Amino acid sequence: MWRFVVNAVLFDIAWPLCVLVDSVAIIASFTLANLLVHLFIVADKPKEWLWVAAIWFCGAAMDTAVFASGLLVNESGSPFPPAWLLLLWVNFATALRYSMFFLQKNAWLAALVGGIFGPFSYWTGSWLNGTVDFSQPVILPIIVLVALWALFMPFTTWLSRRRIFTEVPQGQVVRES
Repeated sequence: MWRFVVNAVLFDIAWPLCVLVDSVAIIASFTLANLLVHLFIVADKPKEWLWVAAIWFCGAAMDTAVFASGLLVNESGSPFPPAWLLLLWVNFATALRYSMFFLQKNAWLAALVGGIFGPFSYWTGSWLNGTVDFSQPVILPIIVLVALWALFMPFTTWLSRRRIFTEVPQGQVVRES
């Protein structure tokens, strides 16, 4: 239970920090600290580092495609997501199998929650941060984000069950909760 609480508190700090703080150095420092706490204290799953890297890569690729398509626009004019959004993916990856563990048990629930809260998170982050805009008409990027997140979250459910993320290496002992 303590793993859930620590992970939830860290993610509840990470999201507003990534969105509201205007310093990439501060966001990156917190993200690194969160990642180290996660990997060395919270995580009890084998190959958690590989899981975090895979989710970060998939999320960064998804966001890059959305920005490159022009559906979301970076105020700097870059076709790539801003650094704060890419760092947010690391923090999200640490939360997915712990404080959001219930989503890993039911693909339909994951699709529903992803389809609702994924786009809502972008909308809220865009509004609070001001460095990301939705293209016009705004309904188009929202529809695309709903579809992407309704697919992405069940994909993480499927991915979390893959042997590469669940197999305990020979000689390694998984800590008990």
